[in-house]
Amino acid sequence: MSILCIVDDNELDLRIMKLNLLKYPVFKHVLYFYGGLQLIKYLEENKADSSNLPDIIFLDLNMPQFSGWNVLDALETIYPNLCKQVSVYFVSASIIPKDINRALAYDFVKDFIAKPVTKDILLSVSKRINHNRHL
Repeated sequence: MSILCIVDDNELDLRIMKLNLLKYPVFKHVLYFYGGLQLIKYLEENKADSSNLPDIIFLDLNMPQFSGWNVLDALETIYPNLCKQVSVYFVSASIIPKDINRALAYDFVKDFIAKPVTKDILLSVSKRINHNRHL
């Protein structure tokens, strides 16, 4: 099982996600961050410790102050220094093709997920990550 990290500033979205993850515990551990800057600091502090780094990040794009776009730009700089690969999925209620294409241009971004994140999405992402680990 893998470690999931959720970055979102919306309390309602986080509550829905927590309830879904309690109902469908497909991840070993879940980290929650209420802003992108907290995530970047955490990754910097743990870049050499694979047991603390997430396998997957669900990143909301529309956050005040330090947005998902800021996170993606910062990740582009620190990603090569992480001791393991981290798969980023950007999560948004907006399905603007321009935003989707822009986010998918980052090598470490694996896919776009439309909110709300459902049971089927959680299961699919978990299976994909665990399958890739065993290759």
